[in-house]
Amino acid sequence: MTALPGKPGEFSSRLGMRRTMKNLQSAVIRTAHDLWLKGWAERNAGNLSVRLRSGEIQEDFRRDGPWRPLETAIPELGGDHFLFTNTGSHMRLVELDLLRNTSVIELDEGGECFRVVRGDAKRSPTSELMPHLRVHTARRRVAENGDRAVIHTHPANLIALTYALPLDTASLTRLLWEMHTECIVVFPGGCGFVEWRLPGSEDLARTTERIMELRSLALWQYHGIVATGRNLDSAFGLIETAEKAAEIYLKVAALGPVERRLDSEQLTALARRFGVEPDPEILAGGEPR
Repeated sequence: MTALPGKPGEFSSRLGMRRTMKNLQSAVIRTAHDLWLKGWAERNAGNLSVRLRSGEIQEDFRRDGPWRPLETAIPELGGDHFLFTNTGSHMRLVELDLLRNTSVIELDEGGECFRVVRGDAKRSPTSELMPHLRVHTARRRVAENGDRAVIHTHPANLIALTYALPLDTASLTRLLWEMHTECIVVFPGGCGFVEWRLPGSEDLARTTERIMELRSLALWQYHGIVATGRNLDSAFGLIETAEKAAEIYLKVAALGPVERRLDSEQLTALARRFGVEPDPEILAGGEPR
């Protein structure tokens, strides 16, 4: 029998890396399809990204592509690899052509430039590249091995709230907590609120970064929502839960004044029952931390 080339265990290691990457690609396809089915990803709306683990970085990634400068350097992410949906990609088409609609990028050691190492090198990652990278930076500060998935999408009911009501982080969070029992359990840190800023801009990126050091959700006024999680499923679940609360609120409000909500005592009981620690200032009715 002819021995396989390479050192002992090298073949099985490469095989394991391919399986790990294949699992990630399957998760991307499923999430993109679900975003479209929910009606949150019209045309080329929305984008997602995942910071790759070492086992997902493939030996056959191209290392000869041109480096492109980031709008501003992010040294904390130097040397990291990310899978992104591409600018102009339609979520409903990701499963039909994964390599055309997604890219894996590598940041240089200084976090100043990136290059495409898998995918169509002529295409660019999402126009929301900087907000995504800034959110990854924020969540990495919270926990080195914590959240590594980011989803941005356009849920209609959450966006509608930003037109219908004067909002800030405290009032938005209280509204969502009060309208659906699940919310304080699923996102006890609350949902941040970002007043309208130019999509994809460094201003939007920096503002969102500050919020995401404390929270896993942020609603962009008149635009959409961004969520993070340990994986795409957990980030998707945050959005799904918040969107349900917004939908309930708008349905009740359409019938007249919203006179019944979960009160502070009930919210406190929920937090104790499920062992979560909600933002104490928001729970008490004050300003968020």
